[in-house]
Amino acid sequence: MPRTIPREVTDEFIRTAFERCPSGLIVVDSAGIITVVNQEVERLFGYARDELVGQSVELLVPDQSTGGHARLREQYAQTPTARRMGSGRELSARHRDGREIPVEIGLSPITTPEGVFILGTIVDVSERRDLEERLRQTQKLEAIGNLASGIAHDFNNILLGIIGYSELAREAARSVPAVVADLDIVIDTARRGRDLVNRILFFTRKSKPSRAPTSLQGPVRDAIQLLRATLPPNIEIHESFDVTSPPVVADGNELHQIDMNLATNAAYAMKARGGMLEIRVGPAAVDQTFAASHPGTHPGLYVRLRIADTGTGIPPEMLERIFEPFYTTKPQGEGTGLGLSVIKQIVLSMGGAIDVASRIGEGTRFDVYLPAAPRNVSRATQENPASPRLHRILLVEDEARLAVLGQRVLESAGFEVVVHTSSLQALEEFRSDPNRYDLLVTDNTMPHMTGLQLVENVLAVRPDIPILMVSGIGESMSVEAVKKCGVTRLLSKPYQSADLKRAAQELVTAPR
Repeated sequence: MPRTIPREVTDEFIRTAFERCPSGLIVVDSAGIITVVNQEVERLFGYARDELVGQSVELLVPDQSTGGHARLREQYAQTPTARRMGSGRELSARHRDGREIPVEIGLSPITTPEGVFILGTIVDVSERRDLEERLRQTQKLEAIGNLASGIAHDFNNILLGIIGYSELAREAARSVPAVVADLDIVIDTARRGRDLVNRILFFTRKSKPSRAPTSLQGPVRDAIQLLRATLPPNIEIHESFDVTSPPVVADGNELHQIDMNLATNAAYAMKARGGMLEIRVGPAAVDQTFAASHPGTHPGLYVRLRIADTGTGIPPEMLERIFEPFYTTKPQGEGTGLGLSVIKQIVLSMGGAIDVASRIGEGTRFDVYLPAAPRNVSRATQENPASPRLHRILLVEDEARLAVLGQRVLESAGFEVVVHTSSLQALEEFRSDPNRYDLLVTDNTMPHMTGLQLVENVLAVRPDIPILMVSGIGESMSVEAVKKCGVTRLLSKPYQSADLKRAAQELVTAPR
């Protein structure tokens, strides 16, 4: 038999249950006057019980809704019926401090000898709304990522052609500064297109980036060089590099993305009145206090990248949201809201942290902390490789314009290049004289025989040949997966001419 509550304690039991209920409980009379509340209502709205009892329930309704709420309450009082929580429209309540709280309310009429009273059950749904919004953002990012992945290969080939041929034209037009300046703008615009696709795909990328011990100075100096060509004369760059800074385990493209995004944001904040852009790289000791307030970090040696500006500053209410996907402080059409959210994800994935401080009218400072590489890991290859010796490369690219571009870039670095736009013909050429080539450079997405299939056949003939595969960033290929297939290195499109030259030189000179 079920246990029953003794009659003599029933009233006390009901009072205790009402008081300790985790949902807000409020009783109002037919005129809308509050008669009873529980402790959760006090916590939820910030009022003491004595401040609520005897007041109109409209005290808890936002100002813009008080009139409408009073009419609806009067209509409900004429024919009161039970209304389940969540069955009504979205509602907001007003806290004592004036802020609005999203709530769900259930209503139950209670008939007593003194008249009809309404018991309201109130639940704060702020956390649930936040989770729902995050889910919507995730779904939006996934949809955009799927769309971008579908077009990324073709789009990146277009960008590669724009960047590559513009770089060749710029080299040929050195004696005409105006032409060089125009081509710099074309190249920079194409790079922005590449970076935008990278940012979108970052959220849906299943593969891990290729990280190795790398000095921050190289990517930061590259970013500064690009910035100097585009900044207005009223913005001055002050740079500082501490030579004692240790390397960090990072992907060079990710470091470049961090530098460029933070620096261009800083420059944007100063575009109206000019100012100073400060860029500093130096070692930083992270202590227990810092690590405790920055989840994912640990006490030890880090490298700090500081990017500060003397611009307009960011309002405090916006500062709390700047790392949210699709949130931007820029006017519509001038920002995607993806840059800072991608950077935060990159930094956190590396075991680092970001600190930001800002004052209206004085400027903003970002400090990026990245953990130092373990001392027993060798530093990555230096930025400026030696001039290449003459080596012969087999280049396979099904798009004729990109094949010619790759040939010209590699030949300008001193290589001898044999080009094929058909992977089947390239394989036949290779089989006829396997020892003729020092390197195979191949695209992956090609008709009749993919790059990975070509690699498999080439390695079956000559297992020791190094292989550089170029691939669109939208393709579902990871560094680990292609290396298992025998690929020595993966280079993402659209790359810059210097990236292709450097990769080829490193591969043909690496010990085998």
